[in-house]
Amino acid sequence: MTRRLAAGTLALAILIPASGCGADAGAPAVSGSMEEATVKGVVRLRGKPMKNGRVTFRTANVNRPNAPVREAEIGAGGEYTARTLVGLNFVEIAGAELTTPRNRMFLDNEQSLIIKSGENTLDLDLPPKAPAGP
Repeated sequence: MTRRLAAGTLALAILIPASGCGADAGAPAVSGSMEEATVKGVVRLRGKPMKNGRVTFRTANVNRPNAPVREAEIGAGGEYTARTLVGLNFVEIAGAELTTPRNRMFLDNEQSLIIKSGENTLDLDLPPKAPAGP
């Protein structure tokens, strides 16, 4: 009887941890799409358009590990236009204005955005604006 109990306990010990290893074990869905979309907008630092720099879009994830990084130059009026992949993008802003003592706190400014099919207008603000409440 003891041998049977030990075998049953061992079987449960092996099966229980393995049951949580599925693809839908609470992990967020990630896109594998290689569809491109246009993103444009204005980059603002402390409410004023940045004068130069670049916006970087990183789209790589487990389903598209070799997805290219996309970049767009920031124009004199803060405007940018880029082509990037639909889905989750990690967006980072870089520029000389961020290296001043007053703005260094914004050097690490990566944010995640969802890009939809078609044309997207996304203004980027440093510091980021709080989401609109209900």
